[in-house]
Amino acid sequence: IHSTASDVPFSSRRSTQSKRYKMKSLLLVCLLANLLSEVSGFSAALPFCARRTILASKTKGAGSGDDAEKKQIIDELKTTIVSSKSIGDEDDVEKEIIEELKTSFSTVRNGVEKEEWNIVDRDPLPVHKSVQSPAGLLCDDHERCAFDETTNVLPHRGRSRKRVLILCTGGTLTMSNDPTQGNSLAPVQGALTQYLANMRELTEDPEMPEIVSHEYTPLIDSSDMGPGDWALIANDIAINYYHFDGFVVLMGTDTMAYAASALTFMFQNLGKPVVFTGSQIPLREPYNDARKNLIMAVIFASSDTVSEVCIFFHDRLLRACRATKVNTSKLLAFDSPNLDPLAEIGINIEENDYVVRPPPRGSFRVRTAMDTRLVTLRFIPGFDDSMIINMLHAARQTHLKGLILQLYGTGNLPSLKNDLINCLTEASRAGVIVVVTTQCHTGSVIMGHYATGQALKRAGVVSAGDMTLEATATKLGYLLGRQDLTLNEIRELMGVDLRGELTPEDQLPPPPLATAFQKAIAKKNRSRIF
Repeated sequence: IHSTASDVPFSSRRSTQSKRYKMKSLLLVCLLANLLSEVSGFSAALPFCARRTILASKTKGAGSGDDAEKKQIIDELKTTIVSSKSIGDEDDVEKEIIEELKTSFSTVRNGVEKEEWNIVDRDPLPVHKSVQSPAGLLCDDHERCAFDETTNVLPHRGRSRKRVLILCTGGTLTMSNDPTQGNSLAPVQGALTQYLANMRELTEDPEMPEIVSHEYTPLIDSSDMGPGDWALIANDIAINYYHFDGFVVLMGTDTMAYAASALTFMFQNLGKPVVFTGSQIPLREPYNDARKNLIMAVIFASSDTVSEVCIFFHDRLLRACRATKVNTSKLLAFDSPNLDPLAEIGINIEENDYVVRPPPRGSFRVRTAMDTRLVTLRFIPGFDDSMIINMLHAARQTHLKGLILQLYGTGNLPSLKNDLINCLTEASRAGVIVVVTTQCHTGSVIMGHYATGQALKRAGVVSAGDMTLEATATKLGYLLGRQDLTLNEIRELMGVDLRGELTPEDQLPPPPLATAFQKAIAKKNRSRIF
């Protein structure tokens, strides 16, 4: 297809060249499909392949100057597609494709010109960012959508490339004072839809993504949520994965770190941002942190640099499996003790590129099965080990699968507690995965540093490294839920960095009293951590 562009500006000329390349690619696809139909019997795919590629090559706002190119495309497609003898009635195929070409370059709905997004999938991310299928938009037919007609599509002026799905489970953000409950805070069904409609930042800014929101019924407190609820959220994201460019999950803060960490492990090769957020003050209050948290979560959910599960709160975007709640009343409620934030906001948004994980190079998959037969024990000085031993014996009778021990410092247990060590050894041999984490807010378990840690290591106990308790528990539950893994494989994977949840041992800071050589090696390894 030829076009004269010597008299047009450079930007227009470049656009014309780009369209020409798309048109040539279109014809190549059609010819390839024709060849496949003759060799392998893929004739039925030809009309769909041609139609999908044709629609994907259209440009928004095509003017009269494009009419000649459209006519040339149609003429060349007629000679290319109709030349296939195995696709059925040639006249019907020709008519179908030509009619789609004429009507699908743009369509007018309610007086506003929009592109036809029901058939075409578009990838809003740069090509080098992900090899996963591109994201498209919701269809008009509710039978083909993941949610029913109660799902709210927020009105938007103009069409943005990005689309974000907000899933609301409840939490302080949606709460209001309930007179029937002693004027205490309780979630209000439908409040989010009303608030979103009045947020001009989301409805009028053409740079903001289009918002689709869905409230679960009923809204629940995060303290009532568990693995079943996490699996529901994960499945809803999976169902809508190729319809949206990013996802926001609104929930209470009490168990947000657990839920977000769980989804981190449930999602394999996640190529889009999933941002959890909430608030300390309800959105209905004149002074609140909910508005900023919600807006920034939407912005980060439409980012093309983040492809993981995150938590945004106050002014930080944190990796979900590195985050933990650290305050019950201050607006800075979450922290990432052993890893810098993915991004921080001030006058500008400062992204820490050295922390951000690269995009995946594989197919998106979801595994929601989690084994909940876990127990966590936090040790205190002077404890009666006989009570713990009896508890462990009783737990083994009820098919205990995982035991998380919160020990002192770098993972130390009193060296004189031989009976307890023997009990842990028996539990490990009986198939219980015993994991040690630290009670310290910052730092890592280093089981071989002290003699007491060596005893645990010989007992078959696994180190959690510098993982948070939330990440340790959800990772262990996720691995135990994998029926394809043996116990030894689970023990090994607990020490492997799967989603950025831990720092490998050879990249951890050197322990106290380490030799100069050990410190030099650790420093060198840390420089390559990301």
